[in-house]
Amino acid sequence: MLKDIIIYTPMYVTLFWAVVLLFSKHRNNKAKYFLGVFMIVAFFVYLSHAVYFKQHNDIFIYFDPLYTFASLSVYPLYYWYIKLLTSEVKINYKNLKLLIPALFFSFALLILYILMSPQERINYIDRVLFNKPINELETINIKTQKVIYLLGRLTFIIQIIVFMILGTKLVKRYNRRVANFYSNLENRTILWVKMLLISFIVTSLISIVFNIIGRAVFINLTYLLVIPSVIFSGLLFIIGFQGYLQNYTVVDLVKDENTHPEIDLRDFNHQLLKEKLLKLFEDETIYRDSNLKMTQISVLLQTNRTYISNLINNDFSCSFSEFVNRYRVTDAKRILVDEQFKNHSLTSISEVAGFGSLATFIRVFKEMEGVPPGKYRELYCKKVTAKN
Repeated sequence: MLKDIIIYTPMYVTLFWAVVLLFSKHRNNKAKYFLGVFMIVAFFVYLSHAVYFKQHNDIFIYFDPLYTFASLSVYPLYYWYIKLLTSEVKINYKNLKLLIPALFFSFALLILYILMSPQERINYIDRVLFNKPINELETINIKTQKVIYLLGRLTFIIQIIVFMILGTKLVKRYNRRVANFYSNLENRTILWVKMLLISFIVTSLISIVFNIIGRAVFINLTYLLVIPSVIFSGLLFIIGFQGYLQNYTVVDLVKDENTHPEIDLRDFNHQLLKEKLLKLFEDETIYRDSNLKMTQISVLLQTNRTYISNLINNDFSCSFSEFVNRYRVTDAKRILVDEQFKNHSLTSISEVAGFGSLATFIRVFKEMEGVPPGKYRELYCKKVTAKN
């Protein structure tokens, strides 16, 4: 009973999220739909695992090519999902080429199974896949199948490393793009993108370890089998849950970016543009607009947003979001110690300073000042009392 729960849990998790994501309302969120496709493929991986660990050797021959295709497809599909989150506004079917290794190895395995005699199939499955001692000599078909199997596992490890690197680059690029356009990152999925990156790396490392160890180690050792089952079930549930909550993608970012077309200016005065920018923030306190975006700044300054973004990145060594939040935190510090605002709540102060929410206010303030705003106010009051 316990072993069945351990074996079937990853199947239930992936099937649940596949149904939820594929049949939820997507509108323009193609990434959410595609995550459902990823979960279907992951389901077939764990369905094949179930057949393997239940030791249904008589039917496993039919599941082995399926398992090979699914296992060599999950990371390319996961990477494709990341692309839909961060860089591609529509499903690009050119990405199907990412599945070529999966198709090649699964088809090669299938052909060799067809060419094998019934006894060769039994010997191969027992000797190679279940790691059982067999006295009979390996035939050429078994040796060839063994080589293809090992090359497939090696390809799996290479895929993990390659897609982890490529996925990391996409996420970092997306983070910079979002931070250089919005002043408030709340509801822009920046925290989810970070979590996505972490889960991608963790899942990749764990997959490499268990791929090297091999499945045969876990067949009769239930207490060991629980480790990969719990880890992958947990990670897949988190990915599915966060993907379900994911309502903002690069599609929305591109739409916002195109709200105001770029102005083509070849000649501009860098110093004058910088002075105008500082005036907007220091004199006109534009940072108090909680929905402030780079396009609004470019319209007010009548210039290209790329110029402003580069100016902030280079002259102030920060992103647009960080630049705006510096002013908001400075303003909040002034308000926190002002006698006129001593009875005002942190929520009220966060709104005055331009933060989108209290949670964002506390997080950003603590990042910049080392203490949360409530503690900052408390320490100031103690300091004033001590002086008096």
